[in-house]
Amino acid sequence: MKEIHKEYLAKHGVLIPNKQNYDSTAKSIWLAVLYHFKEQPVHKDYISDVCQRDKPNLGRDQQVRHLKRDGWSLSNDGKGNHTLIPYEPSLEFINDKARRDSQLNARSFKELKTAYGNRCATCGASKRKPDNRYGRDKVALQQGHRDPEKPSSDKNNIIPQCQFCNRAYKGDFTFDDKGRVSAVADIAPVKRASDKVKYKIFSWLQDFFRA
Repeated sequence: MKEIHKEYLAKHGVLIPNKQNYDSTAKSIWLAVLYHFKEQPVHKDYISDVCQRDKPNLGRDQQVRHLKRDGWSLSNDGKGNHTLIPYEPSLEFINDKARRDSQLNARSFKELKTAYGNRCATCGASKRKPDNRYGRDKVALQQGHRDPEKPSSDKNNIIPQCQFCNRAYKGDFTFDDKGRVSAVADIAPVKRASDKVKYKIFSWLQDFFRA
């Protein structure tokens, strides 16, 4: 499998799991089973059985489809059967990589907006068009900060956001390159949370700072 990865997939940036890394242990088992039956359907329950046999702490519900995020070409028949095509990367991965490359290579905010299809990275609203979620106002794309603590002069810290998302999220969160919230950046969201959530956060922070 490593030889096939080296010859056909490594050049596309497809990731091969490191079985020494706990987070990749399950992935390495999924891939080994799928490669053993390459180009033949394998039911996810069978893969879960192998995981439990080799690593009982991995649990029953194994999300095999996540291999596609690492670039592996995987089809699903909708009935829980997965088929690995090991000689080519997944189309989603290639398209995602092309999108990321165009974002990183953008030299201006105009080019960055083009890389995002002239849509808000967070909600997908189209530039200069009204959106049913926001009323009759036309969408204007503004420079949103992926991380409010980093400088706006860093082009890699900018994503296009519509005026509605930019206004709503303020400086409260950090975002990934797809415009999704990835972390809390300010205390304000915690203040707005319910007492139950605040207690969960408080308990976790106590354990974290004791460690």
